[in-house]
Amino acid sequence: LLAGRIGCGGPPTTPPQTGPTALPAGTYRSQAFQPQLTFTLPDGWWIPSDSSSSLNLEPVESDLIGIHLFRDPQAASQDAACPIAAEPGIGGLSTDLATWIRGRPGLVTSNPRLATIGGLRGVELDVSIAEGWSVSCSFATALPPVPLFVVPAAGLRWVIAGSERLRIALLDVPGGGTVVVDIDAFDGSLMDDLVARAAPIVQTFSFANP
Repeated sequence: LLAGRIGCGGPPTTPPQTGPTALPAGTYRSQAFQPQLTFTLPDGWWIPSDSSSSLNLEPVESDLIGIHLFRDPQAASQDAACPIAAEPGIGGLSTDLATWIRGRPGLVTSNPRLATIGGLRGVELDVSIAEGWSVSCSFATALPPVPLFVVPAAGLRWVIAGSERLRIALLDVPGGGTVVVDIDAFDGSLMDDLVARAAPIVQTFSFANP
C-alpha cells in the first residue's frame, strides 16, 4: 500500500479481475509526499503513487482522470527539444507559476481565482489546450502537447495535450516551496463529472505543518 490508512473500517475490497484494487472508503495519509496530506477517499478509488515529488489519486475504473499533487514543480522548458528541464527565469511562487501558465502559447486559461486547500493558500485556474495547436515533442506519438511542469531530480514531466482539461490549484507552502493540486481529465469530456467527484475529496485535504 502506497499510503498509510487511518480510521478505516470494513472488510477489504475484493480485487477485480483486471486493473487496480480499490481501497476501502476511509481516511488516509501520505507516506512520502510532504507536507504530509490527510484525505478521505470514497469507494472505488486507489493511490497509484506516493513519492516525495508526487501523489496520485484515481478512480479504479479509469486512469484518464484523477487528482494529482506535485511538490515544488518547476515551469517546464519550452525548448523545441522538450527536455525534462526548467524554463529559465520563472519563480516558484503560486503567482509566478500562474502568470507563466497564462502566458503560454498553446494554452487557454481562466482568470486566476484565490484558493485555499488543506490550509494552504494560493490561486486556482482552469487550463486546456488551444484549438489547432500543432507544435509537438519528439516523445509524443499522436497529440501535440504543451509541457507544463517538471521535477528534474525525479525525472517527472507533466504535459497537457488534445482535449485534456485541468483545474490547477497552485499553493504556497509556509517556509518555502509550492504544492500543486491538479484535477485532471485527459479526456476533456469527462471533466465536469470528475470535478463533481473530486471536489468532495479535495475538501477533505489537510496538510500538516511543514
